[in-house]
Amino acid sequence: MYDILDIDQWKRKDLFRFFESYDNPTWDLLSEVRITPFYNAVKREGHSFFLSFLYVGSLTCNAIEELRCRIDGEGRVRRYETVHPGSTILYDDDTYGFGYFDFKSNYLEFVGAAATEFERQKMRKGVDAKDDDLAKIYFSPIPWVSFSGFRHPFRKGGNISVPMIVFGKHFERDGERYMSVGITLHHGLADGYHAGRFFTILQDHLDHPEHYMLPR
Repeated sequence: MYDILDIDQWKRKDLFRFFESYDNPTWDLLSEVRITPFYNAVKREGHSFFLSFLYVGSLTCNAIEELRCRIDGEGRVRRYETVHPGSTILYDDDTYGFGYFDFKSNYLEFVGAAATEFERQKMRKGVDAKDDDLAKIYFSPIPWVSFSGFRHPFRKGGNISVPMIVFGKHFERDGERYMSVGITLHHGLADGYHAGRFFTILQDHLDHPEHYMLPR
């Protein structure tokens, strides 16, 4: 569900109109996040690290109004009540496609349902972009490398208002475990302040898995 914002009454009106003239109004921010408590809890409880990070990333995006806003085909700004994760999924033949998951605020309900959908998509294979569904967050795991830069491809005529999140190989340093995370946003909808909120809230979720990851 979503509502349509009145752009003329919106506090971001001038910024939104300013970035409308840009050929590519997206921008990227990458940072390391500390994942030690999160990683240990996932490992202890025997859950999927991949699906668990989709959960906390989606939980974070849903907490920030600007990251729930999308630009539709008519140029209107939709504000969604809830947005859901989609992610690249590696297939057994080293190609990949896309899986889509319904976000649930309950962690165990989410990872349980997402695990079923993950296996179903691995069997189906194929590429189904679902570009018409704007209530999405696009995730891309890159578990083979810890990166310090990233650039997304964009489809001609594709919607570029959906946030994109990449996360890389995690590693140990000075007794703590870290991971590279990057986010790509439409500058007409969100700025550095909102990306800062994203990383602050995300770090809090990673530091305190006991708030949502109840023991089985």
